[in-house]
Amino acid sequence: MKTLVVDDNPLITELLMLDMQRIGHEVDTAKDGSDAAELIDERHYDVVITDGYMPKMNGFDLCRWIRSKYPSIFIIGVTGSMDLEEFGKAGADIYFSKPFRFSKLRQAIENHFPFAASSITAVS
Repeated sequence: MKTLVVDDNPLITELLMLDMQRIGHEVDTAKDGSDAAELIDERHYDVVITDGYMPKMNGFDLCRWIRSKYPSIFIIGVTGSMDLEEFGKAGADIYFSKPFRFSKLRQAIENHFPFAASSITAVS
């Protein structure tokens, strides 16, 4: 599975990337929504995990953009702000408040992509 992690915090980006790689995902990263949009236009992604507030293009605008161009991408929003519901309004499939458990992200992906459940469970 191909996943894009979008966050302006390098530590969070690294942790999410490592966790997704651990369950067998091929992972790319972007530091903001603008960079993410360029990558999405160039490559196919099954999952996008995005922060809410970032420079250039925030995660909420990124969600709206993805929904308009690539509606089949599974979008997971993560934010440390109180604007969690903004992800729902923007078109995210599911969203979590920071801090969150990585197991919740894995479970959300497993629920959306049941065919991937055996590989996620086997590695966890």
